[in-house]
Amino acid sequence: MLKRLWLIFGPIFVAGLLVLLLIFFYPSTRNHNLTEEKYSAASVSAESFKERSQKVRALTDPDMRFVPFFGSSEWIRFDNMHPGVLAEKYNRSYRPYFMGQAGAASLSQYFGMQQITSELENKQAVFVISPQWFTKEDHDSTIFQTYFNNDQLTAFLENQSGDVATQYAANRLLKENPSVPMKGIVEKLAKNEQLSDFDHSIITASAEFNEKQAALFGQFSIRGRLKYKDHVEKYLSSLPDQFSYEELENIARKEGEENTTNNDLGMENHFYNTQLKKDLKKWEGYQKNYNFLKSSEYNDLQLVLDQFAKSKVNVLFVFQPVNKKWMDYTGLSEEMYQHSVEKIRYQLESQGFTNIADFSKNGGDPYFVKDTIHIGWLGWLAFDKVVNPFLSNPTTAPNYQMNDRFFSQDWANYDGNIKDFQ
Repeated sequence: MLKRLWLIFGPIFVAGLLVLLLIFFYPSTRNHNLTEEKYSAASVSAESFKERSQKVRALTDPDMRFVPFFGSSEWIRFDNMHPGVLAEKYNRSYRPYFMGQAGAASLSQYFGMQQITSELENKQAVFVISPQWFTKEDHDSTIFQTYFNNDQLTAFLENQSGDVATQYAANRLLKENPSVPMKGIVEKLAKNEQLSDFDHSIITASAEFNEKQAALFGQFSIRGRLKYKDHVEKYLSSLPDQFSYEELENIARKEGEENTTNNDLGMENHFYNTQLKKDLKKWEGYQKNYNFLKSSEYNDLQLVLDQFAKSKVNVLFVFQPVNKKWMDYTGLSEEMYQHSVEKIRYQLESQGFTNIADFSKNGGDPYFVKDTIHIGWLGWLAFDKVVNPFLSNPTTAPNYQMNDRFFSQDWANYDGNIKDFQ
């Protein structure tokens, strides 16, 4: 009987053991390879977004300065003015490393940052904020879970310091992922309880395993040259060899004109045909009751700011606009929208995050927005005019003055005069 069981399950057991041994003994780091790092930087896939090893390898390359560009689905909107294309074409002193996916907001970005805290230390970053993140209802938990993995979890547990940010993050994690591994330890942090020596030993062992597993399997998460060719290489020949904003603006305007011919909303033809045309009528007045002023996203954003401050990151924040014609068609309140931008700006500026490029009022500019809410064509050039000088002339982070009041429910729900908030 035992022999028969071994014949059935033995090979499975041996295979599992070999995999475990391979993970434990696999090196956590790989040699730098600029070509592969460029591939991973521009891949913009769900796998690359939540994977650790490829990001670490690129961000530690001594011969090329990769800069984290945090955001969401705007990075996927590649065209010939995209920041990844311009940086490569004109051999900038940096290369963007795009970290974002559709539906990814501040909470996903925060837990992703836990994997690269050392790589962020005393560096620069760009962070694109979409006011549309700040909805009254929490984001779909399944989206957060899609971009979350065990490596992020153990990295967070290793980095925790028992402060208000840690407690808030632990509570949010339990809410968004109730079946999270090592739940008992996360619950202790959520209650601001002291972790035992045994807890710390579990965290350390699990973190080491997860990091090695990320190193082993992370190399397969990037689609490589095919993605890079589609996202970056194919646009390079369409740009002038000599950098000139005037020439680039002419090209961008021509591209915008040629690609917005089938609708009155100033949107890219393909997007309009595939996403809106069939059911356009249902969107009329759809957003008239939207309110971005009351949202837990303000508290989640504070997590991101707290991490930037701890890592002494000099970060540039960029506000995306909404297509003005789309805003009018759907009934989205311009006044409410600008009030939410004012609220976000107050949260940033009052704590020392004063590097801000605010394009929230550019949604009516021709060829600035590619679809409903995403920058494109001339918008990318306006983006570059701010981002390139910021990154090409790096400076250290200012002295941030963090305020835990921004973790409060009072702030999340505040919709009055910003100057009156106490």
